[in-house]
Amino acid sequence: MRITNNISKSNTYCVHIGHGWRTMLKQFSLVMCILLCTQAFHGYGQDIYNPDKETTPFVYDEIPVLVTVDGVKDFYIDIIYTNNNLLYVNVENLFKTLKIQCLVGQRGDSIGGFIEQEKRTYLIDYNNREIKVGAKTIQSVNGLVKELGSLFIESKLLTDAFGIQLSFNYRTLSIKLESEFELPIVKEQRIEKMRTNLSQVQGEVFADTTIKRNYHLFKAGNVDWALTSYQTWNGPTNMRARLALGTEFLFGEADVSIDYYSQQKFDNRQLQYIWKWVDNDKKIIKQAQAGKISTQSIAYFNSPLVGLTMKNSPTTLRKANGYYTISEFTEPNWTVELYINNVLVNFTKADASGLFVFKVPIVYGYNTMKLKFYGPMGEERSEERVMNIPYTFMPANELEYEVSGGMLQDSMHSRFGKAEFNYGVDRILTVGGGVEYLSSIKNGPYIPFAKASLQPFSKMTIHAEYAHGVKSQGIISYYLGKETLLEIDFSKYVEGQQATFTHAPEERKIKLSMPVRIRKISGLVKLDYSRLIYKEFYYNQGNVMLSMYLKQFSINSATQINWINEISPYVTSDLTFSYKFKSGYNLLVSSQVNANQGSLIRSKAELEKRIPMGYLSCSYERSFLNNDNYVNLNFKYDLSFARTSVSTTYSKYNSTLSESIEGSLAFAGSNEYVHKSNNSAVGKGGIAFYPFLDQNQNGIFDQGEKMVKIYYMSIRGGRPEFSDRDSIVRVPDLNAFTSYIVEFNDNDLENIAWKFKNTRYQIMIDPNQFKRVDIPVIAVGEISGMVYLNNEKKQTGLGRILVNIYKKNETKLLVQTLSESDGYIYYLGLAPGEYTATLDSVQMNKLDYTASPAKIDFTINNSTEGDIVSGLNFVLFPKEVNKPKEQD
Repeated sequence: MRITNNISKSNTYCVHIGHGWRTMLKQFSLVMCILLCTQAFHGYGQDIYNPDKETTPFVYDEIPVLVTVDGVKDFYIDIIYTNNNLLYVNVENLFKTLKIQCLVGQRGDSIGGFIEQEKRTYLIDYNNREIKVGAKTIQSVNGLVKELGSLFIESKLLTDAFGIQLSFNYRTLSIKLESEFELPIVKEQRIEKMRTNLSQVQGEVFADTTIKRNYHLFKAGNVDWALTSYQTWNGPTNMRARLALGTEFLFGEADVSIDYYSQQKFDNRQLQYIWKWVDNDKKIIKQAQAGKISTQSIAYFNSPLVGLTMKNSPTTLRKANGYYTISEFTEPNWTVELYINNVLVNFTKADASGLFVFKVPIVYGYNTMKLKFYGPMGEERSEERVMNIPYTFMPANELEYEVSGGMLQDSMHSRFGKAEFNYGVDRILTVGGGVEYLSSIKNGPYIPFAKASLQPFSKMTIHAEYAHGVKSQGIISYYLGKETLLEIDFSKYVEGQQATFTHAPEERKIKLSMPVRIRKISGLVKLDYSRLIYKEFYYNQGNVMLSMYLKQFSINSATQINWINEISPYVTSDLTFSYKFKSGYNLLVSSQVNANQGSLIRSKAELEKRIPMGYLSCSYERSFLNNDNYVNLNFKYDLSFARTSVSTTYSKYNSTLSESIEGSLAFAGSNEYVHKSNNSAVGKGGIAFYPFLDQNQNGIFDQGEKMVKIYYMSIRGGRPEFSDRDSIVRVPDLNAFTSYIVEFNDNDLENIAWKFKNTRYQIMIDPNQFKRVDIPVIAVGEISGMVYLNNEKKQTGLGRILVNIYKKNETKLLVQTLSESDGYIYYLGLAPGEYTATLDSVQMNKLDYTASPAKIDFTINNSTEGDIVSGLNFVLFPKEVNKPKEQD
């Protein structure tokens, strides 16, 4: 430890303590100094010591403290804190950390740049003791301090001049920083986060290491299981069992499931099987499926399709311009996830009536949109809705195709086939077409079709489609403002066509959805109107819906209006009210009214109570049409390996009881590990991370190298599970054929000398298995030394000197570090090897100094705890002074 006592011209005492392990001693010394000085100089108030007055001198210390800023990772800066509670901060370090433009004058006695906007310039002049910000000038005798080459500013002056407020807590040695404007570093990280989210939607990622898909001829994987029993009073007991197996077969995902019903004869529809293959690096075929496939068809059929489909569109998302809005219904307060091409794009929560709304980004190419539903306690519903995306856009001059064919499992064994292409004419126009075949359509099994999608600007989308012998359709979507969507849909069907089961030759639809925000109230207004035009009459449907939120309150009102020609309409209204208690209870009250008669159709009240790992609910419903009462009790509880539920319903005519349990198993293959979960595992994948100390620096987990325990990592869309038993970090429940970004932080390692060789990984998930990923950790070395300025009488430490580090016999700069205010050199992070350290030649020329020695060679040895090299000492001499000869 080096302690230097300097007495300034104003008899001000200053204590300086070195770097590194000395920080804790400095912090302890500061606290003790403050406590003692507060008692000794209590009567001197808040004014800083004035050297022009004969008063008792104050005491201060220079010390690094932790700074916290909302939206930014915490950082350290140097401060001076005096006995009369004045705080001075190193303004250059602060501004550079906050990314505020900061240019130091040639003599080191001024700082200039601009703040917030380029036209708002500033200059901090330490010689004239003034600050100029725009047209404003602030004079300060004691607010600006220059100490050992560093420039400090008093915190109140920082607030008055720049609008940056510092709240210092000397007990925790921390500062809370707030500003009147958006700091550049906050803006930069906000924009970077937006770019990261956008890049994930577009399929663009930035990672140190990319780990691609592994292909296997066969590899066993995951199992889903479920069992349900349903009993009725004085009736039979129904049983349902489901078993699903997910594997990798012929280099693709192979999933098979079977459903058993005790009261139903086995049907081939109860057997599901699908094989999926994906390789986005291929050109001709990027995706292929075989088995019971799904496809977007013009003709309507409700039987499973067994066949094959191929396409050259990738599974990644490529963001185009614009959005469209979808709204559907599910259970009240359930969480809904939106997936496009198996990639999670967004999630939302249904309101008191079960309504949920998504603003879906328009993406390039053929896309599959899927919805997943989760209950209030995280229970996953097996239902997944695959929705048709109305628009297809392609990048300019790109062509994509899809070919499907197979046989329907209907009574006629109908044959189906479809070939389709889409081509991007330019950025705003995409044209497409093809032919569809369905053998069960006797009067025209072949359906040629053509379509076009136009986006003249991001808020408007126009889609037109013509299917020969079936229909013509046009859709216009336009955003009025930022979020209000107007959609107009017109369809006209050919008389006598048998492809679709519609009885209206012409359909006209108009929809308007508009978000509402009134102070603390937010909600949605939705208006729908449809007219079905027949030869003899026209049928009208209207719907007016209002959904509002206020803190724990939620109200949903929906009115349905139906009428034919000029006949008086039939009107019904549904009103749902929800309130969430802070104690964990949730109250739902709903009623349905016949507006024509002014009478109630039904009323219902439900009370839910969340408990750890489950919830209880009870409800009472009165049906005025049936003159019956329904009482329902429901209990759900989540075990670590399964979800369980028990439900009973009582009414005047019948009583029922049901029990269910479901779960999954995922086999990791090695280490005899089986992941048990209460979520579905078939069709998903996982990652098993093996962090290890890479002693020979080859990036391979060799025999004899030990595992490293880590307790934190970042992966969007996954939940890591850390193991003390084997140090393997496992992340289950990931979507197959999807790339995930995984980030590690060196600060999370138990040894300060250990560093991750790569901190950011992009990993493609293999289906129905845990993918092994080795994470090399290397032991790095640290160096230390001093930079001295040779005076006539003694050598003193010199701060702010640049030290350059190169690989030995190489000229490319590897590392650059800066000496501290007392001349101390320190750097941690050099991999084992031979290096050369020199002082920056450009800076030496500007300062008119020469260094002795000119360079220092050193070696970082390979060690599991990291090597330490000290004694890198440089002495600076003015160029006109003859320095001592360097010793060989």
